[in-house]
Parts: sequence; structure tokens; C-alpha cells
Amino acid sequence: MAMTAFLSRLSFTEKALLAGFMASAAMLAGAHLFERVGGLIPCILCLDQREAHWTALGVTAAGLIVARLFHSKLGAAAAVGAAALVYAVSAGLAFYHTGVEYSFWPGPAICSGGGNVVDLNSLTAALDQTADAPSCEDVQWRFLGISMAGYNLLASAGLFALTLFAAISETRLARESRRPASARASGRAPNSTAQ
Repeated sequence: MAMTAFLSRLSFTEKALLAGFMASAAMLAGAHLFERVGGLIPCILCLDQREAHWTALGVTAAGLIVARLFHSKLGAAAAVGAAALVYAVSAGLAFYHTGVEYSFWPGPAICSGGGNVVDLNSLTAALDQTADAPSCEDVQWRFLGISMAGYNLLASAGLFALTLFAAISETRLARESRRPASARASGRAPNSTAQ
């Protein structure tokens, strides 16, 4: 009951920020569980996708704090817009990684697996070491034919659409609230004159 009451008090923008926060937190938790418990070693592109969700986690948390503690609609609108950009980048990274997995295009050279790790303290020894990261082309896990990068693509694209819609809605509300009450009631622009 308390959770339902809390959610009913949130604006659509705050709900979008909360959904982004929870989704990114769940995806990061899942990725770390697959690594720590499942023994799946992430490739370079997997780690890049995690960075996008860590960024989204910070942006959405900041937006929720600004909205709830400081009652700043402008801050919440800016945060949800920034979250939309972060989710667009995340979807782009996941799209690229999915294409590499299906051999639609080559991955970056660092993603080939078995490369050298550079250690500035001992460059000679580092040249003989191999990287632990697998190739970005290797799919270590699939469910219903979709890899983790594919699920990240679907989730990030959905979160992008949600946060973009919230940012557009919040911007419209902010513009509407800045118009004089008489113009809002008549539906006219503030500078329009009667003919």
C-alpha cells in the first residue's frame, strides 16, 4: 500500500526516471551475477554497455533527487532528457555489439580476444601476457535466440523511448505553465491579437 501511495504521488517524469533507475540497476545486477556467479567473462563491448548503465543510474538518481527534494521540474526535465541521451548511446552500443555477434560487421581490433595488455610499469612482461577478455564475436549466453547484447538493445531502446517521451511531455508542460493564464484559457499564443 505504501508503495502504491508513493507511486501515485510521482509525476510521469519522475516515474520515467524511477523506471530508468530500476531498469539500469537490475541490468547491472544481472550482468554482475552472470560474471561472478555464472563465470561469464565480459568482453570489451560488454563493459562499455555497463558504463552506459552506470551513467544512466547516476543521471536518473540525480533527477529523482532534484525532483523530490528540491521540487525542481526544470531539473527533472533536464535529467530525463539527459537520461534519454544516455539510453540512446546504450542502445547504439548494444546495436553495434549485436551486429558484431552476428558477423554483420567487424568489431574493434581490441575486441578480438587474446590481445596484449599494456602495463606501463613493465612493458616487456606485458607484451607476453594475453588478455582474459573473450572476443566480442563470441556469444556466451543466449535465451530464446537473443544474446545479452540483444536484450540490452531492446531494454535500452525501450528506456530511450520512455525517457524521450517524458522529456518532451515535461518540456511542453513547462512551456504551457509559462504562458499567461488568459492565453492558456483561450488557446492563443501570448503575443497573438484578436482580429
